[in-house]
Amino acid sequence: MHASKKLLALAIAAATSHSTLLYAQDNAQDDQWEGDAALEEVVVTGSRIQRSTFDTPSPTSVIGKEAIKMSGELNLNEVLSTMPQFGAGFDATSGSYSFGNSGLNALDLRDLGVKRTLTLVNGHRPVQVTADDNTMVSEIGMIPSELVERVEVLTGGASAVYGADAVAGVVNFILRDDYEGISLRSQVGESEAGGGANQSITLTLGENFADGRGNFAASVDYFKEKPLAYRDRKSAAGRTRYLPNPDDTGPNDGIKDYIIHNNITYPDFNIDGNAFAVWNAAAGDVDWFQLDGSEASLRTPATSIVNGWMVTDGSGYDPNAYNFARGPYERLNTYFRGHYDISDSTRIIADLTYSKTESYDEIDPDFIWADWHQVSDLEANGIAIPDGVQQVLADYGDSWLKIPYTFDEAGPRWHTNDREYVAATVNLTGEFDNGWNWDTYLATGSTSADLEQGNKLRYDRIDTGTFQLIGPCEETNSCASFSPFAPASQEVLDYVMTRHTTTTDVEQHTFAANLSGDLFALPAGSVMFSTGLETRYESLDYQPSELWQSGALSSQQTSIDNASRNVHEVYAELLVPLLREAPLAQSVEFEAAVRGAEYSTESANFTSWKTGLNWAFNDSVRFRTVLSKAVRAPQLGEMFLGTSIGYSDLTDPCDVLEIDGGPDDGRRKANCQALGIEDGWDSNLKGRRGRVISEGNDQLKEEEATTFTAGLVFTPTFVEGLNVSVDYFDIDMMDMIVRFGAGTNLAMCVDSETINNDFCAQVVREDNGDVYSVRDTYVNADAARRRGVDLELDYNFSLEDTLGLPGDLRLNLLGTRLIESSYTNTVAGESSTTDYVGQYRTPEWKADFATTYSVADLTMRLTTKFTEGGPIDLDGNPERYENHVIRDSLYYNLWTGYQFTESTEGYFGVNNLTDENWRDHPYTSYGSANYSLLGRYFYAGVTVTF
Repeated sequence: MHASKKLLALAIAAATSHSTLLYAQDNAQDDQWEGDAALEEVVVTGSRIQRSTFDTPSPTSVIGKEAIKMSGELNLNEVLSTMPQFGAGFDATSGSYSFGNSGLNALDLRDLGVKRTLTLVNGHRPVQVTADDNTMVSEIGMIPSELVERVEVLTGGASAVYGADAVAGVVNFILRDDYEGISLRSQVGESEAGGGANQSITLTLGENFADGRGNFAASVDYFKEKPLAYRDRKSAAGRTRYLPNPDDTGPNDGIKDYIIHNNITYPDFNIDGNAFAVWNAAAGDVDWFQLDGSEASLRTPATSIVNGWMVTDGSGYDPNAYNFARGPYERLNTYFRGHYDISDSTRIIADLTYSKTESYDEIDPDFIWADWHQVSDLEANGIAIPDGVQQVLADYGDSWLKIPYTFDEAGPRWHTNDREYVAATVNLTGEFDNGWNWDTYLATGSTSADLEQGNKLRYDRIDTGTFQLIGPCEETNSCASFSPFAPASQEVLDYVMTRHTTTTDVEQHTFAANLSGDLFALPAGSVMFSTGLETRYESLDYQPSELWQSGALSSQQTSIDNASRNVHEVYAELLVPLLREAPLAQSVEFEAAVRGAEYSTESANFTSWKTGLNWAFNDSVRFRTVLSKAVRAPQLGEMFLGTSIGYSDLTDPCDVLEIDGGPDDGRRKANCQALGIEDGWDSNLKGRRGRVISEGNDQLKEEEATTFTAGLVFTPTFVEGLNVSVDYFDIDMMDMIVRFGAGTNLAMCVDSETINNDFCAQVVREDNGDVYSVRDTYVNADAARRRGVDLELDYNFSLEDTLGLPGDLRLNLLGTRLIESSYTNTVAGESSTTDYVGQYRTPEWKADFATTYSVADLTMRLTTKFTEGGPIDLDGNPERYENHVIRDSLYYNLWTGYQFTESTEGYFGVNNLTDENWRDHPYTSYGSANYSLLGRYFYAGVTVTF
């Protein structure tokens, strides 16, 4: 066992891999990996067999440490999530109303969901954390970025090698092994328009000992990011919306049905102070008044209100007064790793990781929904009517008024997420006298999360229909005075507002053993074999606060009491050389693997497999292909999630603005009428969130996917430094574990042929047609397919040799052409498939193109990031929406670094160089990975080694 084996793995990824697009690498290392090391063996992502080359059948992209540094990002998730292979996972924009997701960093390969992307660290599963819905995801924010040597992204199923979850593919973070010296790196950055500032400092040290037989390395990393508020970006988020076009005369008139407005405010939401409304019969809506003490003044006339809740003249309340586009985030990572060669053939490796993250988010203050009240009822409840209110009612000749109430004196509803991650591993590797390699792996770890929520209204202490305080104060006759026409006193706030804490604990313990070596020799080479076993224990304990479980808040949660399972797996993998040094067959290798898994949750026992072919025609052209069956076992949270009640944005298909939608045959209107809802009806969901009841399903079975990849790798011997690969991928999933979603259940109830369907059974309406609640749960129902082509190109050449100019130039292209991104919904035995390729968020083309120029101690890199836009829906009716096609996302990132001395490097960068923004459209105004709200972003850093 020699350190050179590990170093060779780094060398091949950084300098000579034919199976990857090589991102900018450290040119100073290019000449270090020569000689006998080229014959040593390595283990690559997608296989357990040790081999002397990275030329495997599976298409794998490599992102090197230099490319990570030149991105300017301090969070690994920000580096990867904007790449062409990835969809929108969890990032700094995932908090807001999804409290449990704030501070999460999880990847979504091929846009199949974070649960179908397997994340590894040094080839092993890290302990997971839970998302808002209690499903477990791999948090990559805890990975020590300064010690990452490279990231390998493998497309296609890899369950036969790694077990469940590797459906869309694998993201493997390879950490540096031998590290010597001391390194200190610091970076700061901030957007030009303000907001989203971040800073980091990382100390890394390592030392060899025992004459080089051992090495110890440690890293401490601190990262802090400040928030970016929606209110700090003009026209962001809720301020830009679609409105019905007042000039629209009907279908097929050539006039847009909906137009964009960029200065929307709300008449009765995020209220600053106190407000009320009176019916304006002439306008057919309400006039809103602002109260200042006892004086009332018209704030928003009915003529400025659209759909009952959107104000077009700017006189309402700011929808962005509180919410964050990017939440604040703080992280401390510590990592210790050591290895020691017990003998020439045996090595022990151990590491310890501790990570602590803190995140914060806030939304609008808690409130009481606006409702109609009669003056006599208010007075009967002891509520004095201010003179200004009485005068307005007298002017209108009315005794009814609409009253909302916002507890703005309490401030925003807020939450903090504190997560801790602790993991330790011990790995013993060795080689027998016959050349066979063995290793054992033992890991234990846990994550804990404390979610604290504050400024939450206790509905067991206030009657929102009468504005009367209730509960314990009634028993002692000590209820404070409260009026909807006045600010709440501190005594009232102390009584009705609360904070509460929910805890989630995840444990994972793993033991694995592997054996690999040569079985026998064939004319084309040795038949290589690997086998092993893995046993894993997983547990999830979710304990909402007693208050949350009691139903006293606006939503209700049920605990998951230490749900757990044991997983036992065995696998075998075979590599057979078929031809070598034959005409048109420099080498042909066949691979196969099979893995069996037994889960203590008996509904999820399965077998997965793969076959692959690696055909090198000559030194320049190679063909590779893999066919596999991949699986994803149902998660503990999906199976054992208790009944929870919450509120979500829902659209009632029977509302007057929606009833003409749905299928072309008019079934939506007919089915709404069958429910007793006539045309012209205004839904109670308009402008407010609906009640959603969610729960788990312990009868779930595993998801299955058939994955196929095939591609060509071109490394022409007549063009030095050029590597090109083109790979086709096809991921065909079935029995997907999905929740249709409350919105889908609500729509499909009336968009099915009749109302006698399973969806209507999930919807509860009151006698007047109002939606009371919608139920949602997990089922094995849907299918999905992803097909496309990945293109990777890397060309590194000397300008002096080609053009007589100083320096070296490196061109890197990574692109994905999506051919199909479809979902198949199955309802009552009937299936319908929709392909979303070309629609916004499912672009046909995504690409990154990097140009790196190096001369002497100066390095510059310009990265172009492209995401194709598209229509916001697939109905093909351009008359429905103004600007119904989202424009492309195209922006540039510039990085410049200079090596001042052998031990000191400084760098400076600008991301989004031309300050692109997409806030002019409702679908992009919220900001996402490729349509960011940050704008032009500056950063600078320095690295000092000792």
